[in-house]
Amino acid sequence: MSWLWTRATCAAENKVVEKEAPQSFENVALVIGITGIVGNSLAAILPLHNTPGGPWKVYGVARRPRPSWNDNHPVHYIQCNISDQNDTQAKLSVLTDVTHIFYVSWSSKPTEALNCEVNGAMFRNVLRALIPNAPNLRHVSLQTG
Repeated sequence: MSWLWTRATCAAENKVVEKEAPQSFENVALVIGITGIVGNSLAAILPLHNTPGGPWKVYGVARRPRPSWNDNHPVHYIQCNISDQNDTQAKLSVLTDVTHIFYVSWSSKPTEALNCEVNGAMFRNVLRALIPNAPNLRHVSLQTG
């Protein structure tokens, strides 16, 4: 836990300029919600050599175009509306090398029942696109608030 806390608070100060990216990665992350607070921190930390299991290859998903403020992260950015089952299937089912999913997305709705319905559907869309196509998937992390 102390490693994560230290790295999370110092990620901007500890950026490492990579000399050469590895040809293959032991760990491949799919971060759903890459432009949020947690997703952006994962984008900064996972590709580093001194990250446990690192460096990681990182795919980042958000519904909007990639913002300029996270251009410097070595992330394969995918613009995808995960509330749209067809868009999710088309864009995420091709990611056959994913080993870990970090689901840190959230859509706020006016009622708790609607929150559960909409966010549950988005999560299912991601899992339905990935599970049949990513044979090395080992872990799914779902963060909610």
